[in-house]
Amino acid sequence: MNPLQEKQFEMLKVFIGICEKHNLQYFLVGGSTLGAVRHKGFIPWDDDIDVGMVRDEYDKFIKIAPKELEGTEFFLQTWRSDPHFTYPFAKIRNNKTTYVEDFFANHQINHGVWIDILPIDGLTDKNIPKEKCKPRLRRYIFHIYMAYLPALLRKFHKRTFFKDLFFGFVGLLFYPLNIAHFHQRRLDKMAHEYPLDKATLAGNHLYYFTGRVEGLPPKIYLETTDAEFEGIKVKIQKDYDTYLKCLYGDYMKLPPENQREGHHYNTGFSLDVGWEEYLYGKKK
Repeated sequence: MNPLQEKQFEMLKVFIGICEKHNLQYFLVGGSTLGAVRHKGFIPWDDDIDVGMVRDEYDKFIKIAPKELEGTEFFLQTWRSDPHFTYPFAKIRNNKTTYVEDFFANHQINHGVWIDILPIDGLTDKNIPKEKCKPRLRRYIFHIYMAYLPALLRKFHKRTFFKDLFFGFVGLLFYPLNIAHFHQRRLDKMAHEYPLDKATLAGNHLYYFTGRVEGLPPKIYLETTDAEFEGIKVKIQKDYDTYLKCLYGDYMKLPPENQREGHHYNTGFSLDVGWEEYLYGKKK
């Protein structure tokens, strides 16, 4: 593991500890499942950890985790706990680190190193090909983008005053489109539309960002098995073969060397300086 992966691995263990304490079901998703199967840990060039929970378990975790993380260096980030965070899923952040993702560089959110916690939802209750879900997913992504611009509204800091002034003005222009997190509430409503016990296809809505429609039978996410990840036991999909083929095709084949790189880019990074001190000179 490289130093960034070590920080993320630490958060993964905290996450798993909360799940085990409260008997919550989880599983790795995306590249983290691939890493567990192909590398028994991180994909060597990967730069994040993704975990998934079916919606009911995710909702329970969101209620439980803040109390469990209270008094620690970790923070559960959602659109409710961090008002200018625009994604409809959760992250655990390390307050004593900094990773200013370029996409959110001008958003006044917690910018600590993170792991993603992704809810798995029903996509439809009809017997249709997964490609038929694309219009729904386009609407989902539209609401995410509409939530992005108002979140540029900023508080002012001495070190970033003129930057705050500019982006605060942009955010103010779009703020009426997002009063009381209208778009986030719309996303939440869409996510709960098809409970897994009634859905014919399920998946993570956000993978549509990458051009994929994940739609799989719900049982793929309801049945798990043990796997090894950097020396600890984790949960992955029992039928991980079907899951990984859906996402990656021939998943055991390594990509060309020129494609072996992480997919996150930053405008500020530190593993030993907290994000508030790094960005604003504030110490906690």
